[in-house]
Order: sequence, then structure tokens, then C-alpha cells
Amino acid sequence: MIAKRKVYIETYGCTLNQSDSDIISLSLKKSGYELTTSESFADAVVINTCTVKGATENKISERMKKLTQNKVPLVIAGCMSANERLIKKINPHAAIVGTTSITSVAEAINDALSGNGTVFKNREDKETIGRPVSAPIMRIPICEGCTSRCHFCQTKIARPFLFSYQPKTILKWVEDGIKQRVKEIQLTAMDAGVYGMGLETQIDLPSLLSAICETEGDFRVRLGMINPQHAKRMCEPLISALAHEKMYKFIHIPVQTGSERVCKEMNRQHTVKNFYEIVDVMRKKIPNITIATDIIVGYPTETKEDFEETVRLIETIQPDIVNISKFSPREGTIAKKMKQLPTQIVKKRSAKLAEVARQIQTEKNKKFIGKVVHVMITERQQQNGRHGGDYTGRTNEYKQVAVKGFKGKIGEWVKVKIIGANYGGLIGKLKNSCKK
Repeated sequence: MIAKRKVYIETYGCTLNQSDSDIISLSLKKSGYELTTSESFADAVVINTCTVKGATENKISERMKKLTQNKVPLVIAGCMSANERLIKKINPHAAIVGTTSITSVAEAINDALSGNGTVFKNREDKETIGRPVSAPIMRIPICEGCTSRCHFCQTKIARPFLFSYQPKTILKWVEDGIKQRVKEIQLTAMDAGVYGMGLETQIDLPSLLSAICETEGDFRVRLGMINPQHAKRMCEPLISALAHEKMYKFIHIPVQTGSERVCKEMNRQHTVKNFYEIVDVMRKKIPNITIATDIIVGYPTETKEDFEETVRLIETIQPDIVNISKFSPREGTIAKKMKQLPTQIVKKRSAKLAEVARQIQTEKNKKFIGKVVHVMITERQQQNGRHGGDYTGRTNEYKQVAVKGFKGKIGEWVKVKIIGANYGGLIGKLKNSCKK
């Protein structure tokens, strides 16, 4: 009997990338490959890459160099696949799989094992491959691409096509997941607000969310990122959809800057005022909603005054989650051609904003101390690489809770008394199981 070839998949970046890795995994299994949890046991390695941040790309580049030195056959997928020149400089024999060609990964593995270094960039149908299910969480992509042309973004270059999955396909994936005990559906997208564009069926994001929530079963839905211009355009129906009991009371709206001038120079398709208005309306209609946003610090044209406007925005809005990125020039973008700010200034500003955000997040989370909340257990923490720590779960507001004393099964709802908090989440003590 011939032993199956073993493949190790390493994933970087957002939930959309993680969803692509799910497709890669399923495609490889269908092609007869065996997946392994370590490169040490692998005949080949697939790196599903991310290029949003320069630091991440540098980390991936170093990883590629190490694997190349160890003579490991490589397949490079994800957003970094658009930078063929860099990949081939590191490893001329690596196979490259574009973001539209990930179902060709099995063919790419064979190519990498032969050292041919072929580039696979055909547009393929991702809908036909299906979705692997790993309870209790299932990632489901709803669309790809975006309508923005931000001057700092390389992802648009790597994922240039606007594409929405058919609603019947998405609903089938949801139903299949629920049948296999999935408790949390994560809807992934570059920008969920573009859902429905390009489809003959007249459907938009709020309508899709409502249809998903009509599916029978005990589960929660987490909506992926939506850009401000789309959140504003569909604000009322979006709020109505988020109000459904099966929706996490959570929304991720990236504002990127608190300065109207910088926002315009970034070529964002919204204003800072729009962001203030959206958050105000959402909090009035859903008072307990968790607001997440993204900030880029140190954009080339950002002045001290611009940065202070960003600080004021965070202090005023008080988001529950702030993802802060130091600006890094990305290949092929307009912002890369601009005169860059000194590194020390960017670092100093980033540290200041991070401290402001941490204080706000910590104080907001501390308000939960003493309260009893319902938590769905989603995973078991690891200690020294092994499962054995506390369990973690999510509240209806998508707050992360470390739960002490839980001995049940992942996917259960429990009542938890919050006994501690920090900027990253809550700490709770089990009271009892509960039915939702």
C-alpha cells in the first residue's frame, strides 16, 4: 500500500484567509492527501499568506527562507501570491497559487514536489468545493473583493475581483454545519457590505442575515468586517438584522483615521463624520452592541494634529476593540510612493494610541465584573502546547470570556459570573449550565 503524501498548512491573516485554508484542506483531502499538524512530518508545506501589514509579510518571508533552507517543497497561496518576484527571489522552485485558484492546490503540491515552480492563477469556482465543518465554529465566506480603492491597500491588488456567493449556497453550508453541531457561524469577507453585488438575485447583506437566522437550530452568527460607506447606506435594515437573537451583537467597522483630511487622502469612500453617525445610531438601537474598528497610525501625510484627532475619536467613541496598525508601505500602492514619516514618530504615536485604547477597553470590560452572563463555550485553552487550561467562550455581545470550572462539552451554553477583566476580555466563574 502506497502511503499518502502529507501536507502541512500554515495560515496567516484574516478570517477570509482562514476560510480559504478550509477550502485548501478540503480540496487536498478529496485529492488523497493527508494533513499533518507539523512541518516535521510533511512532504510539502502550504503557506496561506497575508500582506496587510509589512511586519506580517516580513515574518512570512523569513519563514519561507527557513523552509527553503531545509529543502521543504513549498506552495505559496493567499494575498502574497500577487508578489511573484519576491517569492521567486526567495524560492525559485515554489509553486504559487493565486487567490482565485486555491482549488488547484493539489496540482500545485505535485508541482512543488517536482520543483517546477509553476504559477496557478486561473479563476475557479469555489462554490463547488463545499466547506469543511469543525464544530463548534464554522467559517463561511459570503463575498470577495470590495468597491473601495484605498491608497494604502494591497489586498485589493491580490483580490481584485468582486464576487458574491449565491444565497442558496450559503444557506446550504449553514444548514450542513448546524446538522454537524456547529454553534457559531463566522461570515467572512473583505467587505461584507458588498454582498449581493454581481448577483442576478436581488439580495443584500441584511436580507442574507435574516435568511440565515431563519435556519432552524441553536447557533450564533458573527458578521465580518463592513466598511463605513456600506454600513451607512444600509444602516436601518442592518440594525434590524443584527437585532435578531441569533446574531452576535457585534460589528466591525474600520474607520482607519480620525482626521477628515487624512481620510480623504487615503481615498476612503466615507467620512469620519459618517463613522460617528453610524456608531451613534447603532448604540441607540442596540445599546449593548460591541463596536470594533481599525486604525492606521503614521499614514505618510498624517500630521501631529491629524493624529490627535484620531486620539479624540477613540476617546469619544470608546470602541470595545481597536485594531491598531503602524502604517507600512505596500508594493503597488499609491501610498508607497509618498514621503514616509520617520519610524520613531510612527512608533511613538502607535504606542500612545494603544495605551489610550487599552485603558478604554479595560474600563469597559471591568463594568461586567459581578454580572452573570450567558456564555457559549467555543474552545479549550492550551497549556504548554496541550489542552488542559480553562475553557473560553463568547457572550451574546461577542465578548471573550475565560471560564473557570467548566467540565462540559464545547458548544454548551453556561451561566458565568464575571470575576475579573482586562483589555482583552473577561474572566468568569461557572455558575451552571443553561439552555438557550
